[in-house]
Amino acid sequence: MITAHSRRTKPSQSVILDIGDHAGALVLSAADEREFWEVEIHRSNDPSHRTHVEVLAREGVNGIVYAAIFPSLTPGEYSVLTPEGTIAFTVNVMANGVTRAEWR
Repeated sequence: MITAHSRRTKPSQSVILDIGDHAGALVLSAADEREFWEVEIHRSNDPSHRTHVEVLAREGVNGIVYAAIFPSLTPGEYSVLTPEGTIAFTVNVMANGVTRAEWR
């Protein structure tokens, strides 16, 4: 499910990630017009357990960037869903690291 909202927060300057031997993180960069949209994902082998986060403005080294950050995921392949709920693409989240992808 994806919805749009009006700006209600200032750009975030930090994010806490919980990664390690049994977890990784996923950062999906997005276009600014997707700010406040919800991004849903699920393990590719288990579509019944979905999770979602919002695309938020974040202060980066080179200015504002827009991203949805999943701070702690069990390693494995994840499906990123379209606004209609179909699979847009898959990403492989590794333990002890941050997987980066673009949600376009």
